[in-house]
Amino acid sequence: MNKPDRNDKARYLTVPQIMSETNLCRGNVLRLAEEADALIRIGRAVRVNAERFYRYIEIEYKA
Repeated sequence: MNKPDRNDKARYLTVPQIMSETNLCRGNVLRLAEEADALIRIGRAVRVNAERFYRYIEIEYKA
């Protein structure tokens, strides 16, 4: 079976993609995504609305 093509400009990213970009652990990514209302579940697949996720972090955790 062929692997699907990955789109780096996707609106919804996987949890490992967000983890890689932010250097945060899985638990923190999931917690922040839920707080930001950026978590999307499609069956067993979990995706994060990256725009909403980063906007929330910038607003809530800006020094």
